[in-house]
Amino acid sequence: MASSTALNALLDLVTEDRLRNSTQGARGALIASESDKARVINSGAFRRLQQKAQVFPLEPNAAVRTRLTHSIEVSQIGRYLAQRVIQNFGSTSESYERLTAFVNNVETACLLHDIGNPPFGHLGESAVQEWFRDDKNNATVPDLCAFDGNPQGLRLTTFLSGADAHGLNLTCTLLLSTIKYPWDLDRRPEDKKIGIFSGDYVFYEQACAKLGWHAGRKFPFARLMDTADEIAYSMSDLEDGLEKKIISLDDLEKEFGSKRFPKGAIPPFIKFKTDVINAAVKVAADAFTTQLDNILAGDPFELVHEGSEIGGLLNQVNRFARARIYSNEAAEKVELAGRSVIKGLLRHFGELIKLSEESFSVLVEGDMKAIKKRNLDFQARLFRRLPTSYVEKYRLDARGNEMHRRSHLVVDFIAGMTDDFALETYQVLEGIKIK
Repeated sequence: MASSTALNALLDLVTEDRLRNSTQGARGALIASESDKARVINSGAFRRLQQKAQVFPLEPNAAVRTRLTHSIEVSQIGRYLAQRVIQNFGSTSESYERLTAFVNNVETACLLHDIGNPPFGHLGESAVQEWFRDDKNNATVPDLCAFDGNPQGLRLTTFLSGADAHGLNLTCTLLLSTIKYPWDLDRRPEDKKIGIFSGDYVFYEQACAKLGWHAGRKFPFARLMDTADEIAYSMSDLEDGLEKKIISLDDLEKEFGSKRFPKGAIPPFIKFKTDVINAAVKVAADAFTTQLDNILAGDPFELVHEGSEIGGLLNQVNRFARARIYSNEAAEKVELAGRSVIKGLLRHFGELIKLSEESFSVLVEGDMKAIKKRNLDFQARLFRRLPTSYVEKYRLDARGNEMHRRSHLVVDFIAGMTDDFALETYQVLEGIKIK
């Protein structure tokens, strides 16, 4: 069991500090954590998750998970996990405010964990990477060559959402709680994804400084968020496979043993799912508690080790899902089509990236005479599709040179699309659909 000193150090990371002081003034860490949650769930980016796929894009069956329903499930497990951590410490003199704010921060970080994902998931990410790596496009922006939904999520919350350059202006505690990979392109370990775009790294450092946290180390709350995600998707993917009749209960009994699926008052799969979640949460909370000193030191540590019984079962579930669900022909066909949609959108909106800075400035200023003189009528129509709020953020010059900011502007628009809006926009640009 970790010491009470370690618990104090953990809860000292719960603050109401923001990169810009709140217009409401100081109200305490608990109210700040509630305000953060409200900012997230009332944001347009969060609402758009309802039409972004978890596994099955453009799915007409509402019972199959979207990114939104998945994020809500992750948040419930994250909250449960944080409460189990508190329970493990038993009687404590810590205040209700700090303990509840700790739980709230983990829960809200879970709500945010997928907010930066582009349409069509990982194939959408790879389509962006491939377009910017292609020399023919003359748009080599290193960050976008390594594009990922994780740094895009941080960019959304700290910049794109909200009225000013601080985005949603979330607490520094919550910002660090959402960062799965605490490094940018220049600082990332070999073969690791990036979690922060280069232009955003200075703001990450500022958040770390506010909390006295060492930049580059994974924040303790982020470990809980990441573990909650792993537990949630392992079960939800199986359940969605059952809902779509890609797999059957017999398949699961053969793979994991019929004893795990007893018939009774609780449906067999729900019993299996509940047992797995409860066991995984207990193991993760126990590991977090006993290894808290090491976690606070930033040491690498898996809360559900694959060598444990429940860790082995989760790995088995993930292998089964890859073999039987992710590789399902219907799912793969839509994913392949989705990749073509994203590459097609980049091909069209890439015309804006290929313009000279002077020509693009004409579009930004809306100078109709200059637009006509430079034969930019088509590009002007493309430009008018971009959200005005994003264009205003592009005008701020604090995050990279002009070409980088313009490239991000285009990717911000495309990555923020829902699956169905991306498809519809692509069809319009290709002349397949007029309205």
